[in-house]
Amino acid sequence: MVDDSRPGAALRERVAACRQMVDAARLNLDRARATRPDLDLRGFRADLLWALEEYESAITEVGAPLPPRLRREIQLYRQLADRR
Repeated sequence: MVDDSRPGAALRERVAACRQMVDAARLNLDRARATRPDLDLRGFRADLLWALEEYESAITEVGAPLPPRLRREIQLYRQLADRR
């Protein structure tokens, strides 16, 4: 049995919760793209960027390295947000 009162347990839970938010935001964006090609996706992209940044923060707080793919994805969505 894992002792969830350890300080690291809460951080790991935060990372897992943030990952779920990223997965949900990606799914929402993918569904919007598939169902409504003419739809303005900025809101969906902003939601995904927010989730990615929260995930990045959680990973950094744990002290784990940020995967390069995640770093590039965050850069991409930041650039898309700046192009308004």
